[in-house]
Amino acid sequence: MITRRNFLKAGAAVAALSVVPDGFASVLANKEKAIGLQLYSVREDLEKNFDATMKAVVNIGYKRLEAAGYKEGKFYGKTPAEMKKYLNDLGAKMVGSHTGSGLIANGNAEGWDFWKKNMDATSELGCKWIIQAGYPAGDIKSISDVRRLADQFNKCGEMAKANGLRFAFHNHVDEFHKLDGEIPFDVMIENTDKDLVAFQMDTAQVVFGGYKCHDYVNRYPGRFSNWHLKDANPNGKGSTEMGKGMVDFKALFAVADKAGLEDYFIEQETYNMTPLQAVKYDYDFLMKAPYVKF
Repeated sequence: MITRRNFLKAGAAVAALSVVPDGFASVLANKEKAIGLQLYSVREDLEKNFDATMKAVVNIGYKRLEAAGYKEGKFYGKTPAEMKKYLNDLGAKMVGSHTGSGLIANGNAEGWDFWKKNMDATSELGCKWIIQAGYPAGDIKSISDVRRLADQFNKCGEMAKANGLRFAFHNHVDEFHKLDGEIPFDVMIENTDKDLVAFQMDTAQVVFGGYKCHDYVNRYPGRFSNWHLKDANPNGKGSTEMGKGMVDFKALFAVADKAGLEDYFIEQETYNMTPLQAVKYDYDFLMKAPYVKF
């Protein structure tokens, strides 16, 4: 079974809304919603037929994409320049890229060299975001390890800024399991520089962690400028199509301004239909939702 963490592991060794964020101006001018897609949602289709799947995704309406995985300087087997041209020809853009690194256990020269090469490639691709896609739960033994991870994220943020990128961390459920009496996710937020580190909220994982997404925005305003919109399956396992699960998207979009939202991407990992049917369902859901204004 392909999982996000295994997928990412294979690829790596180790503004508030008052100002329209980069890339949103043309979307708003055309009165479209800036709905993005994390390509991990259609991972198996991409492996079977990359071109046909990418064309299908763009035809649904997804023009703002997020890559899943970086490997040896390439994205889905293409150099940054090749992928940038490929997407441009389709009328799409790679806005961000998920990646993985073992820095918490391996915060040495090898680990930082990985990030440097990765950021160079991600910048060349024309991305805005580079995102640490997971929490190394197996390497976190104490809350002091969480603080060390936060320090590493601050350094990643500095490197990203130097490359014209934004660095963000994508949460899973592990970060909400208390350690030494504290919530690791909160510790990471409180020990990272808001000007260097953003948090990409995975909505389903927040709910599985026992919390409400809009409550976290209210607790830490301005820190969630990037969202992964994923509905939490009521059975407690994986995701379901948007609107069928436990995430209160209306309440979340009501605090979009407070979150400092700049970009959002649909992601679905498990399905009740084919992956392409599911991401079309999700796209249509957001297009019809009156509370999604952009």
